[in-house]
Amino acid sequence: MKWTDSIKNKLTTAMLLLGVVFVVFFNNLNERKNSRELRIAFDSIYEDRLMAESYILKLTANLHYLDETCVDSGFGKFAVTEEKLAEIDALNQLYRETKLTKKEAEYFNHYTALTDKITLQMKNSNFETAGLDINEALSDLELLSEIQVMEAKLIMMKTEKMLNMGSLSSQFEMGIIIVIGLIIQVLLFASKTLQFNKSNPDARLN
Repeated sequence: MKWTDSIKNKLTTAMLLLGVVFVVFFNNLNERKNSRELRIAFDSIYEDRLMAESYILKLTANLHYLDETCVDSGFGKFAVTEEKLAEIDALNQLYRETKLTKKEAEYFNHYTALTDKITLQMKNSNFETAGLDINEALSDLELLSEIQVMEAKLIMMKTEKMLNMGSLSSQFEMGIIIVIGLIIQVLLFASKTLQFNKSNPDARLN
């Protein structure tokens, strides 16, 4: 093996080591990106889906109470009714602050229009009409609840895909490093062979 081959091996080894650095660096950037996206996805599940579902449950309970009031509108219930209407309005505002899909926004806008009507009807003691609107509003809440489940499933599918891609990326990185490591070992062995040949001239020359 010529000395030029030794230099070539050293340059190749250096390039391969640089390749390892680039592979690790690129994979690290990709993992950071996936980590940020996963954090955003989990935050969305909590803030936009689980919290929204908790609002729906509270709104449903309040509307059921108002529905009962329409059937039996005793004097003692009026003060509580005012509180329930105010709570519904506050919950509606909280729900509106969550991230709404296009379809969800349509249902929610229809629902809030109904709750505005219900508030006026209850205050005017128009209980029969209010009861009909309450039932319609409850149907809207059921549809909104179904959307929460569906959107949460979509987010989980997205996170699962990111996790799988991260696993494949890590396996690819490990495979590349192993291959490059083996090539470097071969080059180092070749360099050692060259040094051995230089330090041990052919015994036949003696």
